[in-house]
Amino acid sequence: MKGALAFEWTKLWSVRSTPWSLGAGLALTAGLSAVLGLSAKASAENGIDTITTAPQAAADSMLLVQLTLVALATLAITAEYSGGSIRATLHSVPVRGRMLLSKTAVVTAVIGGAGLLLSAVGTASAAPFMGEVGTFTVGEALSTALGTAAYAAGLAMLALGLGTMLRSSAGTITGVLLLLALPQLLGITGVEWLERAGDFLPLTAGSVLMTGHGDPYGTTAALAVMAAWSLAAITGGYAVLRARDA
Repeated sequence: MKGALAFEWTKLWSVRSTPWSLGAGLALTAGLSAVLGLSAKASAENGIDTITTAPQAAADSMLLVQLTLVALATLAITAEYSGGSIRATLHSVPVRGRMLLSKTAVVTAVIGGAGLLLSAVGTASAAPFMGEVGTFTVGEALSTALGTAAYAAGLAMLALGLGTMLRSSAGTITGVLLLLALPQLLGITGVEWLERAGDFLPLTAGSVLMTGHGDPYGTTAALAVMAAWSLAAITGGYAVLRARDA
């Protein structure tokens, strides 16, 4: 397992998509958080009640920034199928469960760590533009950072599992984006049970984790929802990986 982890770590950092995706995420986070911070301050100055803090502005920027993380996690597996290097991977680590577990551990750790960094960068970018409006405590910043890391890690597992099943970058990214958009789509139907179903989708759980809001449920339930989706995706990916040829 130690060799498999080192193998996956080397592969992840030896391709250009990794630093480019993370760099794009950092740039987007800094820019969007600053814009959201300015917007919150302008709203407060115009008499509009706002409770957005700098960490929450950073969390809100994740609605767009998460796309870079999804792309990175997706390419970690689908690029191997498109380029044919999956054969070399399975030749080097023939136990397929070990291969997928090591890849999941490395990708999840990197993207979860990126979530921590993105939250810190977003908070630091928004705070100077918000002034007293964006005042926050260390506890609030830490809570948002940990929640963002947990959501990013879950999102990575979701994309990795789906990518293992579909073996297509375009199909995987499209599938994840549709899943993330479903809460908004179900919310406009006006059908109560559909709106309730949207509460148990990844984006809703991620929003609770990042903001700490208790609506529609608390952090513990949000972690459970995110874990269920992530584990279901990885389990499905493992089943397909065992059943199909490379």
